[in-house]
Amino acid sequence: MKRLVCLRVLVALLVVSFLSVSLVYAQENQKLDINKATVSELVTVKGIGEVKAKAIVDFIKKKNGIKNMDELLEVKGIGPKALEKLKQRFEVKPKR
Repeated sequence: MKRLVCLRVLVALLVVSFLSVSLVYAQENQKLDINKATVSELVTVKGIGEVKAKAIVDFIKKKNGIKNMDELLEVKGIGPKALEKLKQRFEVKPKR
């Protein structure tokens, strides 16, 4: 009987652990909305410093949001390589 209870507890712990890891993984791999991005979020992208991040935020505010990530190529200092890195972390999400 004790063995059965221990086995059930072990299975329950494994299930909880799996669900926790899955949730963390999903959150880490979910792309953020570029139109709501902050300077502190943008600087987490390799090659994007504070100056470029602020330029991106200002550009997006000036345009009242962007419809396509490729519009960021209009920001001084953002080229194809930087854009690809940004696309790994951010996307344009539909307005609700």
